[in-house]
Amino acid sequence: MKGEIFIVVSAALAIVVFAGRALASEYSSVREKTLGRGWVQIYDFDAIRLHAYQTSDPLHNECFLLETPDNLVAIEGPGFDCDIASWKEYIEGLDKPLTDVLISYHPSGGRWYKTAKSHATANALHAMHEGETKIRTCSLGSVLSPDFNDHISDIDSILNPGLNTIGGIEFEIMDTNEGYDIAIPTIKAVYTHTLGMSTLCTLAGQNQIERVLGSVLESLERIRAKGYPLVLSGHDTPKTLADVDVKIAYLKEMRNLVGQNIGTEDLMSRLKNAYPYVELK
Repeated sequence: MKGEIFIVVSAALAIVVFAGRALASEYSSVREKTLGRGWVQIYDFDAIRLHAYQTSDPLHNECFLLETPDNLVAIEGPGFDCDIASWKEYIEGLDKPLTDVLISYHPSGGRWYKTAKSHATANALHAMHEGETKIRTCSLGSVLSPDFNDHISDIDSILNPGLNTIGGIEFEIMDTNEGYDIAIPTIKAVYTHTLGMSTLCTLAGQNQIERVLGSVLESLERIRAKGYPLVLSGHDTPKTLADVDVKIAYLKEMRNLVGQNIGTEDLMSRLKNAYPYVELK
């Protein structure tokens, strides 16, 4: 290659922007409520209510809450102290106990969930304490300090891949290299780390591009095959399978261009021409 490829897509890490918010047919209604500097989208399903919190922080972090008639189960959490405070106040206002939290890629914020039981896979736990997730969290803490809370969450329970019932809700846990995707059959939705306006990665050199993009592609293609209409992302509002298709095509094109051993400027130009709504730096 003509020198080392180094790609950063937006904000502090990497952001790929696909416009629009999810419209799926499986829920009866969706409404929005302002929360702090961001907002919450509330989706009403038959047995469960989904609260999707777009923090509007510098990383566009998004976290989720599943509300049953009896309790609350969280997926991920905010990373900045002001958003943690807003989210905790919002949860307390629902007047139901937060019994469980699933933590995959976003262990920042320490034990913001207090006495709720935290869950992660063995792969995710390793990444949080010894791997890429820890490195990324500590790096963000140094760059975004003092607002970003880089305390790593405790993990109380190890999840096995496959079906798990947590807080009375059935989840399908799908292992990835550094974390895990989460399918929620009851509402026909799936959570993954990177989709839409998502922290894709910082890519330096062909080997890392092939490794990281290969892992993300595998995850997205598995989600596509599952066919659930609502796709939850750790860095954007909920999306649809159409957004998954666009992201897969974009990543395949990036990998194809990298394989042609073209220069960095040429690579950036071709990606920009093919995907003009993507911000590349």
